Amino acid sequence: MNIRPIDPHNRHDVNRFIDFPHQLYRDNPNWVPEIRSSARLVFDQERHPFYRHSKAQFFLAENRNEVAGRIAVLHNRNYSAHYRQEVGFFYNFDMINDQEVANDLLDAAVAWARQQGIKSILGPRGFLRSQGFGLLVEGFDQLPAVGIPYNFPYYQTVLEHYGFVKEADILSGYMIRSDELPEKVFAAADRVAERGNFKVLQFKHKRELKPWIPMVDQVYREAFLENPNYFPTTPDEFAVMAQNIYQIADPRLIKIITRDDKIAGFILGYPNINRALQKTHGRLWPFGWITLLRAVRDTRHVDLNGLGLLPEFQGRGANLMLYAEVERSLRAVGAQYAEMIQIDERNFNSFSDMQTIGIHVHKRHRLYRLTL
Repeated sequence: MNIRPIDPHNRHDVNRFIDFPHQLYRDNPNWVPEIRSSARLVFDQERHPFYRHSKAQFFLAENRNEVAGRIAVLHNRNYSAHYRQEVGFFYNFDMINDQEVANDLLDAAVAWARQQGIKSILGPRGFLRSQGFGLLVEGFDQLPAVGIPYNFPYYQTVLEHYGFVKEADILSGYMIRSDELPEKVFAAADRVAERGNFKVLQFKHKRELKPWIPMVDQVYREAFLENPNYFPTTPDEFAVMAQNIYQIADPRLIKIITRDDKIAGFILGYPNINRALQKTHGRLWPFGWITLLRAVRDTRHVDLNGLGLLPEFQGRGANLMLYAEVERSLRAVGAQYAEMIQIDERNFNSFSDMQTIGIHVHKRHRLYRLTL
């Protein structure tokens, strides 16, 4: 077995790295390919904003010229500065069901991390804060939400055998239309809005969203500052994150909560386009974008990847208003169900809200840490 760092400027190397999971999961009905342009962007050190503050290395495991595994290891200096400890991430971790292959890949990642002065490795975590994280440990029979990792069950075994231990579980759950909120909840939410002088801004066209995007980032920073997985993004990183959402956004699924004409919170939902990504194999050109546009219009599966309120409004009934507006959004687009994505089990308020409104937890991702 040969483990080698790949040259991010070598197109052949990059293609081998990107193409490997397509081969590994080709018979799996629930794995979803990444959009290829996004997969390529992480190798471009001139264009990707991650490299303006941090470093990464990519490794391939090869056996007689056949790829047997891959891994990326990252030193996100902004994350390390925020938590005042030198932490690395591992990501893009895929391999055949072979402990030796996994060990060799992880050995290479650990050696690189030690060279950077990293004291522990956390993951899976990606290049942007918005990328889904954790290793799937429950829910293998489910289609993932957009951008959320999917992997084979044996990944858990090989990681734990190597020495990684649980950091936290990240939960996702369904809001199903057959379990609609009772009307009294809507009435209570409306009373909260009236008493608190809250207004809900709704949108019909994408262009109406643009003036609010920078303010959403500010609310996100304040609302989630104390969350265990939060770390700040740079303006350039947020621009990439916002563009990724903007491309597939349905404006009816995005709402801004204001109080006294100042932004107080937001709801971020978007159509799940993963079946379309499977059909196009992650390729947008020349005609894949048509398939994706149809999916944005026709899917009845919605992902909810952002509900936030400024801290001063949390725990005062305003959360109830958020969830009532989510239900109204689902009705507006005719969605059959929505997936509340990746709530950290340590985020007690959000986890309690999930239970209160009857969300059915159906997926569990596990964040792992290895102390070096």
